[in-house]
Amino acid sequence: MILSMAPILIVFLNVCLLVCGQIVWKIALNRTPLTGIDNLATVLMQPYILVGCLLYGIATLIWFYALSRFDLSRVYPLQSIAYVLGALFGWLVLKETFTSSQWVGLLFLVGGAFLLAK
Repeated sequence: MILSMAPILIVFLNVCLLVCGQIVWKIALNRTPLTGIDNLATVLMQPYILVGCLLYGIATLIWFYALSRFDLSRVYPLQSIAYVLGALFGWLVLKETFTSSQWVGLLFLVGGAFLLAK
């Protein structure tokens, strides 16, 4: 049985928030790298770090909702789409390099998530 659209949309929203949180964390850490315990407070108080934490908090609440309504074995594999979106945003937004083997790996992730969620 294929998942209805509701769980897919809820998990997709969760994943998008998680990926956006990672992106803003990466931007913040590119601006002020964590070099050790001596600058930890400075890094943690950056606005982008705080926004990323907020996004993660909202994503967690959405995930709680998804877990309370749907089978874990159906929705959890959809979380792997975060790897795909994270890699794509790293490539598109952060201009990171991407190899052909990474593209193939992403295709396997998408295919595997689809098969597991069926």
